[in-house]
Amino acid sequence: MEQKPDAAISMRSSDMSRVACEECLQQAGQDDGELSVEERERRRARNEMICAMDDALADIRQRSYEGKLTRSSRWKKMAFQPKGMDARAFEEQMLLYIEQHDHADDAPAIGKLTAPRPLKVQLGDRQITDEEELPDLDVSDIVLIYGKKGIYLYSKALMSHSYAHALYQTAEDSDIATFVDVVRSESRVYPRPVAADIFMNVPYLWPVSKTLDVYEQVKSSGAFADICMTRTSRGEAYFYSNLYLSDAQGKALAEWYGVERGMNP
Repeated sequence: MEQKPDAAISMRSSDMSRVACEECLQQAGQDDGELSVEERERRRARNEMICAMDDALADIRQRSYEGKLTRSSRWKKMAFQPKGMDARAFEEQMLLYIEQHDHADDAPAIGKLTAPRPLKVQLGDRQITDEEELPDLDVSDIVLIYGKKGIYLYSKALMSHSYAHALYQTAEDSDIATFVDVVRSESRVYPRPVAADIFMNVPYLWPVSKTLDVYEQVKSSGAFADICMTRTSRGEAYFYSNLYLSDAQGKALAEWYGVERGMNP
């Protein structure tokens, strides 16, 4: 299972974003006439909000690079909101902004994705006045996952879908959902069965005995008839979904990964 995020960021995409930002700022600086007090205040407030959201997005991307999901409740702890704004109001507006703009879907990535550079980096030392208006932020790499315990975010360019969902299921404390999601994802995407000892790794940290116990819970529930177990000639347990792998494929691939591959380097 892929667990390391792809940290490669396309310079071409970043350059295009920088050019768009500069063009927007140049256009903003060419407004004719004196701004009204109300318009100046509106732009100042919007710029402060954009800068605050830019900091929050940079935090999401950094944490994704480090292999961590971000809960929206974290923004209160980090006090990203502009001065004078309620933390809860900032959280609501930030989530609404992402929802209303082009953002990434919660599905495996197709091709190489890129993470935008922070607006603060694009601007460099440039000082923004109240006459100028900052451009909209690029959230095209940001994924939202709505759980029972909170709202989770990650950068699709910096964290794989499978690893993000492993973290999500762990955070939601749903062992059965975690197990089923991993087995189905591996069978569908790669396709390959999952060894019992894979769950000994981060973020699960399950002993093999727990993994086998969770599998028994899955089977006894009767709700996941596609989840199957096979054993290699060495007795190692592997799991697969027969929605994506036939029983013959599941058994053959388990034997390949668990026994034959080590004999044929």
